[in-house]
Amino acid sequence: MQTECSAGAYEFPASCGRRVVARFDGGRMSSDGGVILVKQADDILGLSRRFAACFRDKRHPGFVEYRVEDLVRQRIMGLALGYEDLNDHDALRHDPVMGLVSGRLSGSRANCAALAGKSTLNRLERSGQQADRYCRIIADHEALATLFVTLFMDQHERAPARIVLDVDATDDRIHGHQEGRAFHGYYGHNCYLPLYVFCGDHLLSATLRTADRDPGKEALADIRRIVEQIRSRWPRVRILVRGDSGFARDSLMTWCEDNHVDFLFGLAGNTRLYDRIASLSAEVRDEAATTGKAARGFASFDWITKDSWTRRRRVVAKAEWRHGNRYHRFIVTTLPQGMSDPRHLYEQIYCARGDMENRIKECQMDLFSDRTSSHTIRANQLRLWFSAAAYVLLTALQRLALGQTSLETATCGTIRARLLKIATRVTLSVRRIVLSMPDMFPCQHEFALAHARLRRLRQAI
Repeated sequence: MQTECSAGAYEFPASCGRRVVARFDGGRMSSDGGVILVKQADDILGLSRRFAACFRDKRHPGFVEYRVEDLVRQRIMGLALGYEDLNDHDALRHDPVMGLVSGRLSGSRANCAALAGKSTLNRLERSGQQADRYCRIIADHEALATLFVTLFMDQHERAPARIVLDVDATDDRIHGHQEGRAFHGYYGHNCYLPLYVFCGDHLLSATLRTADRDPGKEALADIRRIVEQIRSRWPRVRILVRGDSGFARDSLMTWCEDNHVDFLFGLAGNTRLYDRIASLSAEVRDEAATTGKAARGFASFDWITKDSWTRRRRVVAKAEWRHGNRYHRFIVTTLPQGMSDPRHLYEQIYCARGDMENRIKECQMDLFSDRTSSHTIRANQLRLWFSAAAYVLLTALQRLALGQTSLETATCGTIRARLLKIATRVTLSVRRIVLSMPDMFPCQHEFALAHARLRRLRQAI
């Protein structure tokens, strides 16, 4: 019998007339029991399997303990559960639930844990273009880039009539001397500028780029690749590319026009544009002064710059006055005059792109896509894709199993905290693996409904 001074016993102030003692002696337990649901979603999408297929394994088969698919699944599941660092996996490799979802409750060799440790996973992430002495698993970056678009299309039973591709760049602050390190004047620090492309809450692309390159010009390569891949399967789908004024570049707009892709981009204001809507601005200013409230008006006109554009394009202007201050905004688009009036085009179509910023925040804050601390850009790009895969997996779980529940519109972080973080005791017998969860778990209804839906989908495969 352990006494008060026994190692591993922690005494706390008495409560309810009784001593309070804590010990880490619960046996085979895990704090991540809900990951079993994520595993079902992974099986339905085939995400880990397809992600692992984008690697070439040059290791000697006789010395391989952990398959590439095992390593990929472990890394993605760890990010989904909130374990951002590879160091965390030195403890996770002994977690019984993590072993369960990986199909490995023990190592196949003596002195080997069920799952890989930080050093093995680090060699996976640091894979170069050629196998060397230390890194013999090679990532095919082209295949990984196209995988996310394929996953997006696979989640549609039939081709949609129209899709909107939101494109945006964000800062990814770096603190060391990573390859490609550059100072960005707008953000005021050294950073990368990863470029994201979303369609609704579907992530189609996450490309790591350096801060010394214009994202508006760099976006053309990603947009071209995505559009060509989508149209190879959905040749008749109408595509609208939407972004802020950083993407209103003549090269990108000209390519869209030549390839029958609509666009809707913000447009930076200048004196010529302000003069063009001077009369509208005066009317709105007088209205705001008369009513004492904010007032706005809209106009649409054809426009061409002095030297940066090669053709005339439609511009929509929003003239707004609030508290005596001018807040004028402009957008440029290929959408014709008869399709939508200027107010609807600005307020309902263009402003909707702001939701993409919430998706980027989820990737960075909930799934750690900004942990690009490896030395090379290639390794950091792979880290970014692992985070993107974790995002795809959690949003797929939400889409497939959490509709019409309290988690239907929840963020990835909320889904993790409320549904995946479940204290679980794992009991092994000859015929069964039993997961015992708390009977006071607050999201039992969501768990039961998700389980039923995922089980039905798996049976239909």
